[in-house]
Amino acid sequence: MKKKLILMGVAAALVTTAFIGGSLAYFQADGREVQQQINTPNLSIDLMDQTTGEKAKENLTFESAMPGSAIDLENKFVVKNTGNTPLYTRVTVTKCWGDGTGNEFVKDFEGESGKITVTPDEDWLIMENTDGNEENIYLYYRHPVEEGESTASILKGLGISEDLGNRYADKEIELSVEADAVQVSSAQDAILAEWGVFPTFDEDGAIVSIEE
Repeated sequence: MKKKLILMGVAAALVTTAFIGGSLAYFQADGREVQQQINTPNLSIDLMDQTTGEKAKENLTFESAMPGSAIDLENKFVVKNTGNTPLYTRVTVTKCWGDGTGNEFVKDFEGESGKITVTPDEDWLIMENTDGNEENIYLYYRHPVEEGESTASILKGLGISEDLGNRYADKEIELSVEADAVQVSSAQDAILAEWGVFPTFDEDGAIVSIEE
């Protein structure tokens, strides 16, 4: 059974706020360039392929995603800090079944996304969607990422359930990865405001837990 997995490497636009010198400063991270309204640090990220050192390709195809199989993604995808200020980053992973027999992937809205599992690196905290939607998984990188540095590998691998059934015989898989970031300064407030979760940090600034 031939399967295809498409990984879309994108960095989402994110606007955050910080009080600097009594003024309200806005800065935007979109993975490419930063639009500044006043003189503030540049917050910018890219989704990278650590194997090649290049930006991650938007489409990756796997033709051996058989029931019960596992796909190795170690060292393939990381988030790189391309700005000039330390940051915390989050990745949203979306997985779904579909049909890619043509030139465009067509989502199967009745496909069971729970039969597709992703395993993150241990340096990423995982939070599954609590509203019952199995398509989305949120990963929070534990450590602040310094200027020019990259995170650990985002995903170790992807697994396919052994119990797929005949309806999945000709289905393909689409996996999208979207990364965004907030500044380290006033990080607790920024993370709560932008991501809607409350982080707890250790004395070294690493995130030890995330709560809604």
